[in-house]
Amino acid sequence: MIILKINYNKKIGKNNTGHIVLRHRKKGKKSLYIPIDLNYFNHLNNNNFCIRLLGEKSNNMYRNNKLSLCVITNNKTIKEFRYILKPNKKSYGDFIKIFDKTNKSFGDINCLNNFDINDKIYNIEFKPLIVSKICTAAECSSILLNKIKNYIKIKLPSNKRKKLHNKCYAMYGNSEKLINEPINKAGTKILLGHRPKVRGSAMNACDHPHGGGEGKAPIGKKSIYSFKGKKVKGIKTVKVKNDCYK
Repeated sequence: MIILKINYNKKIGKNNTGHIVLRHRKKGKKSLYIPIDLNYFNHLNNNNFCIRLLGEKSNNMYRNNKLSLCVITNNKTIKEFRYILKPNKKSYGDFIKIFDKTNKSFGDINCLNNFDINDKIYNIEFKPLIVSKICTAAECSSILLNKIKNYIKIKLPSNKRKKLHNKCYAMYGNSEKLINEPINKAGTKILLGHRPKVRGSAMNACDHPHGGGEGKAPIGKKSIYSFKGKKVKGIKTVKVKNDCYK
């Protein structure tokens, strides 16, 4: 049995002792969380499976892409209903399956070894038989660059290069974007869980490094500082790991 909606306890930015860890957050309105099927190994035991799109979910607070309700038909298993990321250029009644090298359409699934060079892929597994984590946002895709023995080199949307195993699965194309309603008033941001922000120069000197002074006083320091007193501009924060970034 697949659960399509569950209760979700939102994190308000506080730890177990009740102290604020992340500012500008609140609970917002209640909404049910829709678990998404991102595991390819649930239905890739044989090559005869097929996914048929049934409907579309447009009201989603937790993701920026559209979700589609689908039914998985297989020779051995019973029909199961699940939510997946809606592929671009796909609509009601279309099918998603493992493609051949000749026929390939948006949303079709296969391992990285069967894709061609310069193909756009999304919903990629980081390691074989693990939940896919790369390029799951809307209209986000990576490009396949090169094939080296048992590994494949891809280019991420951040222009970084990544080296993955050729048995990792992915989907062809990209997912469709969710068009939200415009935010016309401050009350909609509060319902989404955002608290109002205050400038540091408008605070007292004990509350922020930029605070204090008479009227609109300058910062009084050479560089810009954060709320916790650390320098903001010109400092590298990303640690380069020993990976295929060359």
